[in-house]
Amino acid sequence: MNRRISFVLVTLAAIAAALFSVAPAAASRTAAASRTSTTHRARRACPAASAAGRDRAVPSCLAQASRRATARVASVTRRATHSKRRPPRKSGSTTTASTTTTAGTTTSAAATIGSASTKTTTTTTTTTSSTAGAASVVSGPLIVGLNANVSGWGGASTAPELNLVTSTTGAKWLREEFAWDTIEPSRGVFDFSYYDHFMLLAAQAGEHVLPLLYETPSWAGPAQDSIPSDATAFSQYVAAVVGRYGTNGTVWQQYPSLKASAIQTWEIWNEPYLGSGDDGNYDPAAYANLVRASAIAGRAVDPNAKFLMAAEMQSALDAQGQWQWWVDALYQAVPDLNNYFDGVAMHDYGNDTTTLNPIVYGQPYPNDGHILRIEDLRQQFIGHGAADKPFWITEAGWSTCDDDPGCVTDAQQAANYNTMFQDINTTWSGFVQAIFVYRYGDGSQPTTMQDGYGLTNLDGSAKPALAVFEQEQSLAGT
Repeated sequence: MNRRISFVLVTLAAIAAALFSVAPAAASRTAAASRTSTTHRARRACPAASAAGRDRAVPSCLAQASRRATARVASVTRRATHSKRRPPRKSGSTTTASTTTTAGTTTSAAATIGSASTKTTTTTTTTTSSTAGAASVVSGPLIVGLNANVSGWGGASTAPELNLVTSTTGAKWLREEFAWDTIEPSRGVFDFSYYDHFMLLAAQAGEHVLPLLYETPSWAGPAQDSIPSDATAFSQYVAAVVGRYGTNGTVWQQYPSLKASAIQTWEIWNEPYLGSGDDGNYDPAAYANLVRASAIAGRAVDPNAKFLMAAEMQSALDAQGQWQWWVDALYQAVPDLNNYFDGVAMHDYGNDTTTLNPIVYGQPYPNDGHILRIEDLRQQFIGHGAADKPFWITEAGWSTCDDDPGCVTDAQQAANYNTMFQDINTTWSGFVQAIFVYRYGDGSQPTTMQDGYGLTNLDGSAKPALAVFEQEQSLAGT
């Protein structure tokens, strides 16, 4: 975020995440952790690459120090160094796919956004912006999911990793990246084989998937995290993926008994409000136009499709030198934006779990690092006539590392999750539809910020927070 508080973001090396073995022995999991995987954002944030050609150090461009307050440093560095295993480039069969519009009213098992709920709203925390008393905009029970990167393992590793994650946690919802550059390596040529394998395994296990639509191929943009200047290209990819895995998807026509896991809700892009979400750029207009094009294309293929738009309490100086909120800038670019998204995707990180300071328009945002800022963000959308849009917290977590002031103990990690779930189940129950915990397991260097977010340790043993997750997802009935 743009701030008048200057700071220097220390360059972090993006460390490969551990591959998890299904063997229960600690030695087996530790050995698996030594194998190299690629990083989620840092490897593509700036031009310089490591000797491996895949991992990137977190550059100063990621910080764009004039945008962020010191309290945000830990959160930004974590997000810039997500670990993941990229889908391999395939040499197998590909198909040149045309998008077919198929109207239908099939109901997916995935949650429908927007209808009324009977949850009770009460206030249990001290805040400065009220969320209690408003009509509920969520549908059905709370969705409690997990960021686990199961799809990133690929091939023969996918099934055992899926079994490990689901048997250990009981998770029924997974947030997984559907990489554009893997699905459409050349314009108009779609290869679904990698994600067919994952989706069929997930469906057979009774899992539901929240796809993150992301990763620009080289033919569409200068970097994998750059929002393409031609929103049409991205929207064609969206239409192809929705046409394959949505409620009218062609894959379910081949496997009708698995259609209960058809995808209805789709997340558009990852953290575009940060430089790491758009190749170092801050461009709300580009993202707003991407949302509009994606919704139009996706709904033409599947009228049941719902789209999540990413937002934060981000601000930046406009051309006149005035502070402008990210959400305001989105609506300035696309005034009828409410027609093109069905929910808000937020990443609610922060070590302050109980307070919220008053905000002043025209001044830098004061609540970086406060999880209650979700209430400020909702007020922004209410102000733009979007009170009916539920929130999906698609990432939230605390790192149990020991190399950063933002680290917490295992006990505090569990306590923080308890606090967040209490807020979700009470004060926020009328507008929070889902939460996806970040993440299943620690990375290969759990003493570092980016690798310490797991619910399980590197050796596979559980942290106390795992019990909190298991209880909440069980109560949610998802």
